[in-house]
Amino acid sequence: MKEILKIKTLILLFLLLISKSYGQEYFEGQIEYKIEYELLNPNISKDYLYTELGNSFTAYVQEDRYAMIYHGKGQLGWMKIIVRLDQGYSYTEYEKKDTISKTKFGLEKNKLLEFNRNSDNKKEVLGELCESITIEYKPSDPKSFFQTYKGKYYFNPKYKLNSDLYKNYTDGFWNLFVKESKSISIRNETEFYPLFKANQEAVSIDKKKIPTKIFEPNNQKVIFERK
Repeated sequence: MKEILKIKTLILLFLLLISKSYGQEYFEGQIEYKIEYELLNPNISKDYLYTELGNSFTAYVQEDRYAMIYHGKGQLGWMKIIVRLDQGYSYTEYEKKDTISKTKFGLEKNKLLEFNRNSDNKKEVLGELCESITIEYKPSDPKSFFQTYKGKYYFNPKYKLNSDLYKNYTDGFWNLFVKESKSISIRNETEFYPLFKANQEAVSIDKKKIPTKIFEPNNQKVIFERK
């Protein structure tokens, strides 16, 4: 009888460990987003925004890094942003530029105006209702084209992020978003006041292994660090 109880206890502990392990699994995969623009300034055209910034972007995610490719077709072509949480740096590359900008996290010292979790304001994304978080801040750079940034970011808890790895990623106060949601944003309603508003929504999410090469800056181009 004691042996049977011991075996049952070991099985129960094993199942609990497995359950905990699966519960801590973080999302890795590819997400496709569509983009729609709303104009706040009559001197800007939607055609210009769609050409330069694109009508879609692709995101690739691993636990300690992610990359986004905006499918613009303007003078500079597409734009790729790589965020390396393991390094503390982001890289920005344009298709038709022979240099890549490398930027250390935390250089931006913006003023947070609002941070709020909107538990009662949900929207359906990919067939599921999602909560949102509002972040509004004022750029510290007096030369900024924008007076304020205001975003409402919708998330689904099943697409988990490791919030511990985002602690130092203070750009746009994204560390606060991940700390609160522990998830990927799958719909972004972002106002770049007083110029335009961009609505970005996931149209497909594919959970799969992503090659690490996607998160490496192009070694055929010159990388310069922004101070």
